[in-house]
Parts: sequence; C-alpha cells; structure tokens
Amino acid sequence: MGKTDGTIVLSGYYGFANSGDEAVLHALVQALREEAREAGIFLRIIVLSGNPAQTQRMHGVEAVHRMRPWTVIKALWRADALVSGGGSLLQDVTSARSMRYYLGIIRLALWLRKPVFIYAQGIGPIRNARRFGPQIRSLLNRCKIGRAHV
Repeated sequence: MGKTDGTIVLSGYYGFANSGDEAVLHALVQALREEAREAGIFLRIIVLSGNPAQTQRMHGVEAVHRMRPWTVIKALWRADALVSGGGSLLQDVTSARSMRYYLGIIRLALWLRKPVFIYAQGIGPIRNARRFGPQIRSLLNRCKIGRAHV
C-alpha cells in the first residue's frame, strides 16, 4: 500500500457544522475506507467543504473549498469518481442556488468523464419542476444510483 490507488471526491452539505450532514460524511468515509481496505487498495478521499480545515480535522480526509471553482475542477480532474450525497441536496426550497450548485458539480464531473454515484440522497421538494425536473432527470440517468463500491 502507500501509493494512491484511487481518488474519490465527495460532494454534499459538508463543513457547515450541521451534525446530521457531518454524521452522513463520517459514515460514508468509514464505509469507503473499509471497502478499500478489504480490496487492498489505498483510497484518497477529497471532500468539497464549506470549511476545509474543519472537515480535514474532523474526518481525517483532504478537503477543498466548495466555492473555489478552480480548486473544485482540479479535485474532480484528478478524481476517479464523484459521490454526491447524502441528504436532500437536489431541492430548491432553501434556494435555487443550492439546486444549481449540486447539479453543476454533477454536470462538471460527467463532463470530465468521471463516474458519478448518488448516495443516500433524496430529491425535492422542487418548487420549479418545469425548470429543474428535466435537468435532474437527464443528469441522474447518467449516474450510478445506490451504494458506491470501491
């Protein structure tokens, strides 16, 4: 071991001191590490975070600021896959910006030809279904839905 055999970027509502989202991240990181260990590989995990230093400290992962475009692009470029989730990320009740952000991350990963896994993610509520429904359907049809395997 020692060398990186794979890199996964995790996207969710991480780094905002929300205990539920941080618990989901903790469980996801532990599950990915366990599967990697069982497969005999070293997995590099990079989290898109609102507070990268806190995320690194709490979860023992690499983290980059989720709102710095070049940093996000670089992380996805080097990644082998994106995991988007958990929670209800694809909703426009809190704001349409949130929906655009998470769809944009998925779209960018797919554009970079990275497999995208949707993990423990609900969809909705969606107030503007005419605007976002076709985008969600189109993007999710190109993703892996369910449990991400290393």
